[in-house]
Amino acid sequence: MTTLSSNQLTFVDGRFYTDDNGMHYPSVTTILEAYPKPYALMQWLKEVGKEADTIRDAAGERGSTVHTLTEVYDKGHEVNLLDDSGRPRYGLQEWAMFERYAEFTQRHEPEHHYIEQTLVCPDMGCGGTIDRICEINGRNYILDIKTSNGIYNSYWLQLAAYRQMAKFMGLRGVDGVAVLWLNAK
Repeated sequence: MTTLSSNQLTFVDGRFYTDDNGMHYPSVTTILEAYPKPYALMQWLKEVGKEADTIRDAAGERGSTVHTLTEVYDKGHEVNLLDDSGRPRYGLQEWAMFERYAEFTQRHEPEHHYIEQTLVCPDMGCGGTIDRICEINGRNYILDIKTSNGIYNSYWLQLAAYRQMAKFMGLRGVDGVAVLWLNAK
């Protein structure tokens, strides 16, 4: 499966971004696939066996839905759990994560400078989509929204790469990086 969206090309095993000159660069997350997997993940894969792909795909869909909800919300549009017939549009787990996001924004009042910003950085040889660059209490952060079951070391590597990309590309000064984990227990 291949998807071309704006300047993003997605294959089953990786994502690539295209710059203005037509050059293709792997996404930061595709590069990080080479990072060693945690022992707990390897154990889980052994336990679930053939179901691993189904579970992974469902988690990916859930994460995409939550990202879409947060983006729509941050752009000032109304977000409702129920459709016009009174039926749920989203799963309860997705909605619970969205509510955590809404609570975060109400508590910390981030001023968003960039929402779902795609970057292609030939100087670094990669691309990626930054969830948010926002200001909170006078400081600018790259904010990565995560819906996974845990926080993994590769997330910090991803954010470090995004921070360096933002610097190379002259985006607003970034004071720090943060993971907003919406599936925390």
